[in-house]
Amino acid sequence: MQTYKIRPREAAQEAISSYLKMQRLRPGDRLPSEREMSELWAFNRCTLRSAVSRLERDGVLEVRRNSGIYMAQPKFVRSLQDLKSFTEETQHQGRQGSTRLLALEVVECDKQFSRRFQQILGTPLWRLSRLRSVDGVPVQIETSYLLRDRFPELDHFDLERQSLFAILEEHYHAVPDQGDETISITQANAAEAGLLELADDAPVFRLVSQTLDRSGELLEYCNTVARGDKLVLTSILKRRELQ
Repeated sequence: MQTYKIRPREAAQEAISSYLKMQRLRPGDRLPSEREMSELWAFNRCTLRSAVSRLERDGVLEVRRNSGIYMAQPKFVRSLQDLKSFTEETQHQGRQGSTRLLALEVVECDKQFSRRFQQILGTPLWRLSRLRSVDGVPVQIETSYLLRDRFPELDHFDLERQSLFAILEEHYHAVPDQGDETISITQANAAEAGLLELADDAPVFRLVSQTLDRSGELLEYCNTVARGDKLVLTSILKRRELQ
């Protein structure tokens, strides 16, 4: 009978994970140094470093240059069923969310947006780009497109501190009601990597969503680039009866 032999890196991962539980470490708590952990569990430095790197990619640990190894903050959870705004979602999870406005400008409908918004070519759109952070860590870049003439004077609002969905509902009586979203995995370009504090060409989620109002009109088209090491996507599965 063939027996499974655990690999050194997997053994090191298990040892670190057990240590986190036994010591009841909390996000932000510092772990022993690589040398100390190597001596504690009799792993060579290469094996331990590989285990730490894997746990860092999984969002369990955070390695800070010239500082040490820390227990990471839990990942930000984004439900694919909800139409909560970023502001609502961070508050719901008890996290500290912040927004940095990258751009708010007027662009013209090209063929793609003309089809999506059912408008003629050249129709003016708002292009709103924002960097979203959770507990001080950049998590995602959202770029939204909305009809300028439907939402005039959008530039008069504080889009770093106010929820876009709340503005649309309260000031323009446009209520987000339903939508769809597609998800893919790609690589961050240089600009995205810089804003998200990632290495060039790091893997990221790319989410493309369309939000409709109660009349079925396209309210917002949004392209989001998100860090896979800081974001968890959840969904509810429900069996459909065959017709």
